[in-house]
Amino acid sequence: MSTLKRRSGAAPCPWLSAGPGGSGLGLDDFPSALLMRVANLIQAEVTSVYARQHELTVPEWRLLARLNESAPMQLAALCRTSFFDKAYAGRVLRPLEGRGLVTLKVDRSHKRRVIVDITACGRQLARQVQPVARRSQMRLLEALEPVERTALYTTLHKLLGATALSQSEAA
Repeated sequence: MSTLKRRSGAAPCPWLSAGPGGSGLGLDDFPSALLMRVANLIQAEVTSVYARQHELTVPEWRLLARLNESAPMQLAALCRTSFFDKAYAGRVLRPLEGRGLVTLKVDRSHKRRVIVDITACGRQLARQVQPVARRSQMRLLEALEPVERTALYTTLHKLLGATALSQSEAA
């Protein structure tokens, strides 16, 4: 049995009765608004708890976890895979560098390229947080039946693809 409460008596799906061009959809029923609410709640109630326990902000944890998986890497690649812009990533990485968890070095062969690496201390911290993070994320998934997990995973990836496609068409 899941430790998370399941919502009972959910309202009918407004997405099935939306009119042409989305008429009839209230702001709270926009898929983007609902996804943001879910993401913000997960971040506030799940992710931030284990990040704070290890004296990390959520963005710091996201970058440290990515580096633990893929370092060393170019800052541009880290930003692309973590969905951060370079300026924000720089602000997040500075405290991690100050704590000796990551290093940032200018690539000698390309002076405008920055290489980000994780230190042994950073790797040790990431390895401490990772099992806690996995357990917390599994508690979220346990709120869903197996068929719901599959449907949500497939749907979210389909939306990512649709968003990427619409961005490439706009460019």
